[in-house]
Amino acid sequence: MIGEHAFCPTSGASLSREVHYDERGRPERVPQSDDLSPNASLDAPLTTGERRSSRRALATHFRRCHRRHADADDELYCRAALSLARLKRAAAGRQGRDVIVWYALAERLARDGFDVDWMSAHAEPRCPDCSGRLTYVEGPDGPIGRCGGSCHGTRADRLETIRDTVCSLFARTFPDDPTPDTDALTLL
Repeated sequence: MIGEHAFCPTSGASLSREVHYDERGRPERVPQSDDLSPNASLDAPLTTGERRSSRRALATHFRRCHRRHADADDELYCRAALSLARLKRAAAGRQGRDVIVWYALAERLARDGFDVDWMSAHAEPRCPDCSGRLTYVEGPDGPIGRCGGSCHGTRADRLETIRDTVCSLFARTFPDDPTPDTDALTLL
């Protein structure tokens, strides 16, 4: 993921607070070793996170985030790892972005009876086109997320696009389950 919730896209390690700059002036941070990714800093690229991370990185990030809210749960971690593998395999195009996979994973785990409310604290919806931050206004049916960078020059609800993409990925990955209603997604 990018932004506030960024982590190393290869190992899933947390990123340092210290920022380094490459030859073009782009900011980068160093992955930090911890108990979940002890060798993260060895041969890890400098990064500020990515839109798409490895399955391993997402699973590591998932476990780290969960441990901030509750005790370790091996059953949850196993179910999450299996679901992540299926989601990453089925994802195509923008469906493969970390935030989309994260929300689809939350939907899968919620349907399996796990508490996933904590997951919303570890993902930030971003514009599906430019990955810019969203700005929010109150709409007739709840908040409307618009691209803060106006990448389209339109004021369309980008949250709706995100919801549609999550539902599409969920339906593609778990065809035997009913497709979630875009207005009833667990986290969005």
